[in-house]
Amino acid sequence: MKERHTTKILLKLCCTLGILIIVFFLVPLFIWSYANKNPEVTQLEHSMSPNQNNEIEIVKIDEFPDPIIRINYADQSIMKTKIPHDIIVDWISEYEAIITLKRSGREPDIVVVEFEK
Repeated sequence: MKERHTTKILLKLCCTLGILIIVFFLVPLFIWSYANKNPEVTQLEHSMSPNQNNEIEIVKIDEFPDPIIRINYADQSIMKTKIPHDIIVDWISEYEAIITLKRSGREPDIVVVEFEK
């Protein structure tokens, strides 16, 4: 009888321990992996060329561990790892633009974007 009582106690302890492992380790692991598969995308800037033929879109992607900036134009993109506090898009012509990414206390990052004619 004592062995049966000990077995029941061990079974309850193992079940409780198993549930705690699932709750405290596996559930956060699934949440973390889901968050990394679907990062939040925020549009920072959208600019059209003077004649509205070309466009540039600048988005921030909240990836783990650090967010990134993606400059999308035509069928191409440029990735930047430093988040700017100010973005300026200057169109030189219908097919060329200069993007200035300003950060506090740093030299601005300048990106030249050229479209095919």
